[in-house]
Amino acid sequence: MRNTLLLTIYTLLLYFSSCISVSYAQVGIGTTSPKGALDLDSGIYGLVLPRVELTKTTLAAPVINPNGGSLAVGTVVYNTNTTFSGSYDVSPGIYMWNGVDWINEFPKKHAQIFKQTSYIRTRSNAGYENIPGLTNNIIFTARYTGTYKIEVSANYGGGYVRNLAGGETNPLVQSGNFKFTFDITGANVDHIFPIKTYSVYGNIQYYLIWEQATIILYEQLTAGQDYYIALRFDQDDSNGFVNSGNSSTGRGYIGYDIPCSVEFTYLD
Repeated sequence: MRNTLLLTIYTLLLYFSSCISVSYAQVGIGTTSPKGALDLDSGIYGLVLPRVELTKTTLAAPVINPNGGSLAVGTVVYNTNTTFSGSYDVSPGIYMWNGVDWINEFPKKHAQIFKQTSYIRTRSNAGYENIPGLTNNIIFTARYTGTYKIEVSANYGGGYVRNLAGGETNPLVQSGNFKFTFDITGANVDHIFPIKTYSVYGNIQYYLIWEQATIILYEQLTAGQDYYIALRFDQDDSNGFVNSGNSSTGRGYIGYDIPCSVEFTYLD
């Protein structure tokens, strides 16, 4: 009886000894040969991180250090909350604490491009003309709160130059202004940028030599907010072009080879 009791005690000591050695070495769940401090092995189960409701990226709470003091750098959680304050907002996803901020480990992505749907012939006496597909209540809806890059790309080609007596070479500039209108704060803001192109008449008529102009804006947008956009073009007086650029072959071209476009890209 005494020998049996001693054997039982010895077995228990070996068991607890092995548990303690594991706790100070590597821990394996689903495996008897862990290959790291913690090794989870399963073909059907995943790792469920602590689920918390963060309120802003600059605030550690409600997550705390169980030993007191500052939250440990490298703490990882899954945030279930979404905020729309306009700054330091959070959205559902995995976050890591770097000592100052919660860093979203899988950056949010949102990009959308609006393109001209058909080319137009411009006139010098028409004022600002709408670009098809980029006017008439075009709406961009921000998916996230933060900085968006807005790239407006436009292209323009000139019409026919008037035939001079004697067939002399006659290079001329045809020009105008694009106007990108963006409703950023409930009021339209216009961004005007110029463009010019060249047409030449000699033995051959050279026209539609298109030029490209681009502007880039950085705007703070709010998630869920609708923003109206519009792109228009005003052709300058075109002296020397057929019918002064107002009709027939003297008119310019917008988006004939490559359509104009407005692209939104979420940055941060």
